[in-house]
Amino acid sequence: MINTILIADDHCLSRIALNLLVKDIFGNTCVVDFAENGKQVLDKLSSCQFNMLITDLNMPETDCMGMLCKALELVRDLKILVVSVYNESIYAQRCLKVGAYGYLCKNESDDDFKNAIRTVGAGRRYYSFRQNDLFINSFLDGFSDNPFHKLSAREFEVALLLLKGHGAIEVANVMDISPSTASTYRARVFNKLKVKNLMELNHLSSRFGIADDFA
Repeated sequence: MINTILIADDHCLSRIALNLLVKDIFGNTCVVDFAENGKQVLDKLSSCQFNMLITDLNMPETDCMGMLCKALELVRDLKILVVSVYNESIYAQRCLKVGAYGYLCKNESDDDFKNAIRTVGAGRRYYSFRQNDLFINSFLDGFSDNPFHKLSAREFEVALLLLKGHGAIEVANVMDISPSTASTYRARVFNKLKVKNLMELNHLSSRFGIADDFA
């Protein structure tokens, strides 16, 4: 079976590097295409047949996890490997919960990248050693002291956009929802996190390492 792989990243060098790794693993048994933003990802998944998506999490014209959900709606059995600079202790489990096959930090070695690409390409889930520990501890504890884990996928997405400085209208545009719905989500985020304003949200995110991803 020929692997048809879509590589999505807004940085040209990252796309080139991922393509070299993919070609090294699959050789002539794969066909590779590229996307530079979230809109291109969804457009190409709509118009062409891909069985694997290797994507950055933070790209233009996308709402991160929302794009993963939409991608899986377009291609139900799509094998997704997320490659990101974001803290895996915060983002890996969320990506896997919405349907991704694996999550890999961009600072990992070439061997780790090849292992992840090969594993996901074969239709198996990929977990790093650190993620295994995180998931086991989370299962054993049954809860987390990180309040951001209380947020639903959509609420978490809104929180990320607010942390990037987006207002209600910008959140609505990015997530393709009405401004009133965006405001409702914002209120839910504040309520669940027990914060009263953006300043408190930023302080809380810094405490749990989320704001570091936007530095």
